[in-house]
Amino acid sequence: MIPRLKTIYNKEIAAKLMAKLKFKNIHEVPKITKIIINMGLGADAADNKKIKSSLDDISLISGQKGVITKFKKSIANFKTRKGSSAGVKVTLRSNKMYEFIDRLINIALPRIKDFRGLSPKSIDESGNYSFGIKEHIIFPEVNFDKVEKIRGLDITVVTSSVSKEGTLELLKEFNFPLISKTINNWGIMAKTSAVQKNLKRIKLTKKFAEKRKKLKLIIMDKKLPLAERFAAQLKLCKLPANSSKTRVRNRCEISGRPHGVYRKLKISRIALRDMASMGLIPGMTKSSW
Repeated sequence: MIPRLKTIYNKEIAAKLMAKLKFKNIHEVPKITKIIINMGLGADAADNKKIKSSLDDISLISGQKGVITKFKKSIANFKTRKGSSAGVKVTLRSNKMYEFIDRLINIALPRIKDFRGLSPKSIDESGNYSFGIKEHIIFPEVNFDKVEKIRGLDITVVTSSVSKEGTLELLKEFNFPLISKTINNWGIMAKTSAVQKNLKRIKLTKKFAEKRKKLKLIIMDKKLPLAERFAAQLKLCKLPANSSKTRVRNRCEISGRPHGVYRKLKISRIALRDMASMGLIPGMTKSSW
């Protein structure tokens, strides 16, 4: 039986990518050639029982028997010896590869706690995409009750693309949940209620700004009678307390964060740093020490 994603790629995705990337030949269109799933065991690699347990888990996840990886050289600092076990891995191609992608995107990744998407920056110069998973139990094939230890996975999607742009477009067509570069949901850094309360205060200050200014001029004018100045002071006290500028909190206009805000820029230091790293602020680059 031909996998669902393979059919979609041949019928729809290939034609879309050819038009998007302006290729003249269908064989130039990038495609996924293989997927490598790696599980490093660290100190547990010396235990044969743990290696067997990890092999069983990776075989269940991929639907294909895994192999034990060996160290290529001895490094004293890492306590590794050439030829000793390092972990387990499996390489998927053809139909099993497409079936794994389908399960990964539609079943496994949505089960990650507080999942916000995969980084689009993890594409290397060869056009391959790599990302890590902290818990292998997100795959429903793994029985949580029988798992000896929760382990991480490294997944590498090897493509035939010669550019990063081609790989990125290919992943998007396969519906990989990549993080968008737009900054629309940064409000999570502050309580929505606190941000809305501050916006109401800003509206009040604008509404009563002229009235407060006139009353303050009367209060500060020492030439006027004391009774008139006192009456103006009483009127000022009767105005809403939140109409004063001092009641407005300096908050980041992007994230709503109340701390570490640059007054002139009206954004927080975290927002500034993230915008600069995304290349959204012309002339600003990340410095290295």
